[in-house]
Amino acid sequence: MEKEIIIENDLSEIIRITRLLESIGVTLFLPSTTTRQICLAVEEAVSCIIHHAYPNGEKSKIKLRISQVNGDINCMIINNGLFFDPTLPLEGSDKSSLEDMLTGGLGFFLIFRTMDEVAYHTDGSQHYLMLTKGLGTIDEPESTLNTNICKVAGGVIITAEGRLDTMNARKFESVIRPVLDNCTTKIILNCEELTYISSSGLRCFILMQKKVDSLHGKLILKGVLPEIRNIFDMTGCSSLFTIH
Repeated sequence: MEKEIIIENDLSEIIRITRLLESIGVTLFLPSTTTRQICLAVEEAVSCIIHHAYPNGEKSKIKLRISQVNGDINCMIINNGLFFDPTLPLEGSDKSSLEDMLTGGLGFFLIFRTMDEVAYHTDGSQHYLMLTKGLGTIDEPESTLNTNICKVAGGVIITAEGRLDTMNARKFESVIRPVLDNCTTKIILNCEELTYISSSGLRCFILMQKKVDSLHGKLILKGVLPEIRNIFDMTGCSSLFTIH
């Protein structure tokens, strides 16, 4: 099995890759956990490439080649931007601060924690990032995110339903921004129907936590699903929040 897709180096294009990976997961009868992990890692990798290999926003193409070889799913991401090797050690300490989480590092961490092998090479003009997932190793929900804000005595309840991915994170941040700007000191974030979160989504949560901390308030996450909690645990974000 081999599939290929070429996208513009624009974050809005990533959903096309996700849909292709989802369809491949269905075709190959992959476990839902494996499909979600592959989607997450590839989304993070492409997002990082867009930000780091094309820092000035120049237009170009990114190619994703997906193949099944000897029981593995290989995802080869090819770009012609600036040299950027995500397999090199990141600068800074092993334990990220709240500021570090906001400015980067989460995406790289999720890639390495969800894939079995990550390799990079370049021929000078083309750069190749190979992500490999063994099939021995969460059904993907709709690509939408619904956010509801309910004011209650003493605070606000925010309910997030669906996917908090790279694109939907922008929408989520714009929705919650008025709540943060109004100096709300107690926020309950209902995550019962939150089925997917990427590093962009995690950064939205960290921004909320940072703002509430500055006001000496409290942010409480409720109803976090096990697969979402696993992402928090993998990235070390669990300790940043009050999770009930």
